[in-house]
Amino acid sequence: MFKRKVCNWLMVLSTVLVTNLSYSQEMTPELFFAKKKLQEATISYTAAMETCFEYTPRVRPSELEIDKLEIDKLEIELVVEAVNHLHYVALNDCMQDHDVNFLKAVEHYNQTAPKDEVITVDSFVTLRWNEELRAEFEFKQLPEAVQQHFLQLDILKTPFDAATLVMELRGDL
Repeated sequence: MFKRKVCNWLMVLSTVLVTNLSYSQEMTPELFFAKKKLQEATISYTAAMETCFEYTPRVRPSELEIDKLEIDKLEIELVVEAVNHLHYVALNDCMQDHDVNFLKAVEHYNQTAPKDEVITVDSFVTLRWNEELRAEFEFKQLPEAVQQHFLQLDILKTPFDAATLVMELRGDL
């Protein structure tokens, strides 16, 4: 849900920028450059989000090898916490360069644009960063053996479909 809102928002931003680029005759060369860079960064960011968010492989609970941990159904939230943390680590790693390029383009645009055209768009980036740190805190509360087990699973080192995995772990699917 969140990723769809962000992608939709980015597409609207891109459309607005294209419209502004087309119709503004009184734009300074630097502002034109800033808008063009922001448009390019928005399109690139949207493509990266599709790669890192949308087209992620499904991980099945059996691939987590949780039977080695001797975790019963009551302790499944330990697994969920580990999955959440590693999901955000992989996701933020995948998006890192794109986050920087996008925020750099936004900052340059905001420094160049008139005050009434300044935009704020970093909330979805910082939200992911905050979620990663919150999940890391929860992960660090897990027993050391559980932490080590999940850190060693290669399948969790690249972006994966965490939502479906968590629902399966909890028995919601």
